[in-house]
Amino acid sequence: MIFNINGIEWKVEFVRPGSRYLRRSDGSITIGMTNGLTHKVYIADILSGYMLDKVVAHELVHCFMFSYDININIEQEEFMADWVSSYGRDLVYLLDDLMRMIKTA
Repeated sequence: MIFNINGIEWKVEFVRPGSRYLRRSDGSITIGMTNGLTHKVYIADILSGYMLDKVVAHELVHCFMFSYDININIEQEEFMADWVSSYGRDLVYLLDDLMRMIKTA
């Protein structure tokens, strides 16, 4: 899967759990990882449903941060990615609803 953010091409790859691509800099293993240098997103191939949705949304935040050269400390970035993966869709849907109401008012 290939997508583009701000003129930068990104690729999603599904990998086995425990893959070296899912290893954080501290050595721990995760279920989703974004590499800003290679512009690749790695997702554990065992995820589905809600968890797959949440992890992809989380990793997309990192892609946007890298693509727009937004640099904040990792704790803030992780907080933002978690927030968006939990509430971002609700925000966008509400925005769409409000904009429809505003346009028809």
